[in-house]
Amino acid sequence: RDADETKEWIEEKNQALNTDNYGHDLASVQALQRKHEGFERDLAALGDKVNSLGETAQRLIQSHPESAEDLQEKCTELNQAWNSLGKRADQRKEKLGDSHDLQRFLSDFRDLMSWINGIRGLVSSDELAKDVTGAEALLERHQEHRTEIDARAGTFQAFEQFGQQLLAHGHYASPEIKEKLGILDQERADLEKAWAQRRMMLDQCLELQLFHRDCEQAENWMAAREAFLNTEDKGDSLDSVEALIKKHEDFDKAINVQVRMEAKIW
Repeated sequence: RDADETKEWIEEKNQALNTDNYGHDLASVQALQRKHEGFERDLAALGDKVNSLGETAQRLIQSHPESAEDLQEKCTELNQAWNSLGKRADQRKEKLGDSHDLQRFLSDFRDLMSWINGIRGLVSSDELAKDVTGAEALLERHQEHRTEIDARAGTFQAFEQFGQQLLAHGHYASPEIKEKLGILDQERADLEKAWAQRRMMLDQCLELQLFHRDCEQAENWMAAREAFLNTEDKGDSLDSVEALIKKHEDFDKAINVQVRMEAKIW
């Protein structure tokens, strides 16, 4: 009777394993894993019962040899049912572990894609400055984005390694894992390209604003010197004439310096 009852319990546990539900996200998989841990605790208690019945059967075989064949048959059937249940439980545990790995991988993938989309929106801006100060500020901000991108390199590397590890172990979702690795790799490459293009644009913008500033300074300088040339003062004494000559020589020197500076601009 005890053997029959135990066999029925084993069959009930077998029925509980007849499910293809391995979770659809990280939270649901973790919930199923916790449920399976409880199932395994039940199996441990059931295993103790099977072992106890086996010991009892051996004693009865010794004391009732005329029933040895029937007892041995029941014992064998019970052990076979128990071993089959244990293998199925182990298989479900392994599949839940694979499902957990997949959902963790997909969760990390979504997080990294979300981050890429966010930072790409920042580094792909068309905003340009209208003065040197603004151009320098945009370049500084763009470099901060570079720092943020570099800081994420370790996270991307860990994700890549995890994915490759799953592929190496022959994970059941290998095609999907391989696809996601390829997508993320391409998105990172596009992000790097967008950052480099934006940096080139900002460098050119700064050069242009520096040019405009230098031109404006040159124009202001020339306007001030034109006022000097337009004076009617030619001196009314030897001292005043010599002073004007000296001032004009200084003016010529300043012109030469300014010409050299403008040559650098052009």
